[in-house]
Parts: sequence; structure tokens; C-alpha cells
Amino acid sequence: MKIFVSGATGHLGGKIIEFLAQKLPTTDIIAGTRNPASEKALSLTAQGIEVRKADFEDQASLIEAFTGVDKVFIVSTFGDLESYIRQQTNAVKAAQQAGVKQLVYSSAPRADVSQFILAGPHLVRENIIKESGIPYVFVRNNWYVENELGTIQQCLNGAPWVTSAGGGKVGWVLGADLAEATANILAADGHDYKVYELGGENLTQADFVAALNEVTGKEVTVMNVDDATYSAMLEQANLPAEMIGMLTMIQQGIREGGLENNHSDLEMLLGRKPAGVQEALQQLIG
Repeated sequence: MKIFVSGATGHLGGKIIEFLAQKLPTTDIIAGTRNPASEKALSLTAQGIEVRKADFEDQASLIEAFTGVDKVFIVSTFGDLESYIRQQTNAVKAAQQAGVKQLVYSSAPRADVSQFILAGPHLVRENIIKESGIPYVFVRNNWYVENELGTIQQCLNGAPWVTSAGGGKVGWVLGADLAEATANILAADGHDYKVYELGGENLTQADFVAALNEVTGKEVTVMNVDDATYSAMLEQANLPAEMIGMLTMIQQGIREGGLENNHSDLEMLLGRKPAGVQEALQQLIG
């Protein structure tokens, strides 16, 4: 069985390969990246893992990359609506032509029903896969603890934790746990047409900061503001207007429950309890 992991030099893809290599011969793992000559790609080659060029803007490269492959992990790409539809379509059509037997896609929480700003684009990409007829698995990943590392650094330097999310809860999860769960899916049979919700314990922004303070011994304070103030503060920090709008809508979505877990399949897929936020923070910054 040959397993192809796209985004292999990125954080999630790289971790998936790391866990797959603990379960399977490296000859069964193929790493996909836009630049096979990069330092990270060459380090994979040195481990005995085949590296192939995979550019989601180049369907021909994807057909070649997927040839002889049984399962493909498709990492979600970024860009505008037109770009991610084109890239996802390229990947799925290439998988069809190459005879791939299963597609595993990293999606967003409750993508089929959520009004959260990031859910809609993922649902579009889920549907492109469904319409292909190829057996699929959707891993709907909640918010990575790693997403907060930039803000955490600012807070450790004296800034408050600014939020307009109010009492909205997030199922923060350690990226390594998501990668391990995905690797477990790729390495096993019996997951066709399954949709897994993967998240951690539901916590508020204040809960997260309390865990941060416990780990660091600091006294980071939470500054609760409204959306307009939040946007204005981002503008003062010279962020691009498009990013300001996105970040503010994420805060609004959290406030409205967009990242709160109804249930999580993560413990089942890991065969153990996932890392909580405090444990995750200890691993990442402790």
C-alpha cells in the first residue's frame, strides 16, 4: 500500500509522515511538495522516503505524483474562492486519473452545517471530493493551539490577550495529535466514507489564558472588547485590511459557537486521551 502525503514539508503534513514512518516501511510513504529540492524535502529523502513534486496549480504534476498511489492525504490550501476550487479540482481529477483508492482531506469543524467563516470553503472542497466517486475520509480539525503562538509571544512580552470572542468556546487541539490521528486513518482500513470531528476540550479565551499563565508563571490579562474595537486595534498594528476582516470574523464566529465541539472522535482515533491545552502549551513553550 502506497500512501501519498501532500504538504509534506509543512507542519501538519510533516508530522503525518513522522507518525506514518513509525507504523509503516518508509518505502510505503510518498511525500508531496512543490519544491523537492528544499531542505525539508531532502531530509525526507535521507530517511528513505520518496519525494515527488506536487503543485496544486499543475494538474499534470499531480497525475504523475499520484501514479501508483493507493491513498492520498490532501492538505487544505489557502487563497481566494477561485483558487482553492481550482486547486482542489486539480487534485481530485488527478486522483481519478491515477486510480487513487482513497482521499483523506483536512477540513473544518462541522463544515456541513456551521456558519463559521472558514467552514464554507471547506464544505465546497468536501463536495468536490464527494462528487468524484472516490472513497473519502474527512478529518474536520478544530483550532490548533499552535495558531496562538504569535499572540502568546506578544503576551509574554507584556501585551494583554485581546479578544472580542466573549464567552465563546473553542475546542483547541495540539497539531501533533491531529497528525497522529490522520496517520492512524491512513495506515488502516475501514475508514471509507467516514467524517471525523477532531477537537479538544471546549474552553473560553479566559480559560486558555489561565492555562497559559499556569504554564508560564506569568499574569497575562484578558482584554474583552467589541468587534469594532478589535478591528481598530488590528488596524493600529498595521495589519492588511483583508486580514483584519478575517480575524474579526473569526472572533465573531467563536463568540457564536463556531468552534465549540458537539463531540470529538479524536480520543477514539488516537487510542488515548489527546493532550489538553495546558499539556499542549507545556510541549510548545514550556
